[in-house]
Amino acid sequence: MFAQLKTVVLAAGVSTFALSGAAYASEDLRISKIDVEATVATASESNALDFYPNIEEDLRGEVAQRVPLSSDGADPQIRIDIRKIALNGATMLPESREFNELEGVVNITSPTGENAGLSFPVRISAYTGDTIAPEGFVNILPTEADFYVAMVSTFADVVAENLTNVNTSGNKIDP
Repeated sequence: MFAQLKTVVLAAGVSTFALSGAAYASEDLRISKIDVEATVATASESNALDFYPNIEEDLRGEVAQRVPLSSDGADPQIRIDIRKIALNGATMLPESREFNELEGVVNITSPTGENAGLSFPVRISAYTGDTIAPEGFVNILPTEADFYVAMVSTFADVVAENLTNVNTSGNKIDP
């Protein structure tokens, strides 16, 4: 009888541990702050920010709509660095303001700004027909919709999707 009781207690303990681990692993990574900076402005041969001066704020707003936010200043922060806005690889955009590539890096940092070593690139492209997107890019098909909105929204979608994959081990992220 005692052996059966030990087995039941052990099974209950393992089940409780497994359930609590699953619940812990499914906790959303909550973000206390989102910073977006376009270092593309430092490139001497880029005029994208002349055409799109609000891209930092627009992207910040789109990401904020997609990720779980926290008012706890101790929670991690996201820093997004927009590094390239280009049309077919060229960073000097035409007067038509067209672009079909948007690249950046997302860093998850501590509230003090220390990099936690958790980062991922985001590369969005829009090509039509038989044109193959460069390797590593998420491709969207251009539509009649506002191209700028489509590119920024897709960038934010990729940030939110990749952020959910950061905590797959079930361990708390402590940048």
